[in-house]
Amino acid sequence: MSTLAIDTYRLLAALKGTGKSANFTAEEIAGAVHVAQEGADLLTRADFGVRMDAFEKRMEAFDARMDAFVERMDAFVARMVAMEERFDAKLEAVRADLRAEIKASQTQNLLWLSGLVLASNGMVIALLARLAHVI
Repeated sequence: MSTLAIDTYRLLAALKGTGKSANFTAEEIAGAVHVAQEGADLLTRADFGVRMDAFEKRMEAFDARMDAFVERMDAFVARMVAMEERFDAKLEAVRADLRAEIKASQTQNLLWLSGLVLASNGMVIALLARLAHVI
């Protein structure tokens, strides 16, 4: 609710509009005051208090929504951290499998090459034995 205030310039204009410069009647003064008060609304303390209370309630609702948003973001971050940890564990498992596969492949190649060396040495020995009987 607002209160009325008197605009002094409107009051003066309304009083001059009567055509008199002095000795105004009560009715003329009341009419001039009424004209001066039209459209001049002021905010009262009570009205300001009501509006501030409404504003504070809206701000409290906004704070509650922001708190809920922060909680949701914290939960999202926790899920992302857990997902990153699972990804790192899977990646480490793949790396371990690759290392094991490489070591197995290297061992297999080493055994194959040692087999070739043994076979070639065997062939050399057999060839030398045959040459020894021939001569």
